[in-house]
Amino acid sequence: MTLTPADALVLPAMGLFLGSTQLFHFAPAHCHWCDGSDDVGTPGSAGAGRGSLNGVDAFFHDALTGAIFSRDTAGTISTVIAYGVVPVGALGAAFFATGPSGSPEAGLRAAVIVVESVAVSGAATQALKLGFARKRPYIRYGSGGTAGYGIDDDESRLGFVSGHTSAVAALGFSAAMCAQLQKSEAAPLLWTAAATLTVLTGTLRVMAEKHYFTDVLAGAVVGAGTGTLIPLLHRRGVQFTGNGLAYNF
Repeated sequence: MTLTPADALVLPAMGLFLGSTQLFHFAPAHCHWCDGSDDVGTPGSAGAGRGSLNGVDAFFHDALTGAIFSRDTAGTISTVIAYGVVPVGALGAAFFATGPSGSPEAGLRAAVIVVESVAVSGAATQALKLGFARKRPYIRYGSGGTAGYGIDDDESRLGFVSGHTSAVAALGFSAAMCAQLQKSEAAPLLWTAAATLTVLTGTLRVMAEKHYFTDVLAGAVVGAGTGTLIPLLHRRGVQFTGNGLAYNF
């Protein structure tokens, strides 16, 4: 398998960025997007209600939080899906769901592309989280103690966008696009699975009161966009540099 110079830099660069932000806790000390002056962010405060929160996010919060599953259970299920089930499934699909347009070692190349897609999506997601510094709903509604974090935790100010949702979308859509480019018969199934799991994960994150609807919608857009674009940049005939090196499915 041949990697272009650009490919060889992507994973280390994205990994360094993500690792450093986690290791050194680069989260802003205060929220930048706090959803209004009524958002005090302590249990029992005046912020425990709709207040100045936009109507769309307020509607989905009220309709989904704690619905079907408890907040803790919904959070656990979404994490298992996003960081367990989907990565294994997407990498397996990328490796095995090759089609007639696949050249030798296409499965291995596709798996690398899936990893690259989720790495780029993860870095973009983290940059947006740090830039917007949106207060999470479990803080705004005064339920941080039962949702798993407190108001002083870095995670309480990293609500936009949803990392779980963007990761699932990037993994699923990149695997599906790789299969599509190789004209694999599995492509329609993979597109359906990618969309379904993205919606499911986003819904669970709202149920868990970890994100608002707009957080998971943005996460889906970032992940799906990255998951679609990165494989397309590797399709036959596309070159990252002028030296003629490129993936060929």
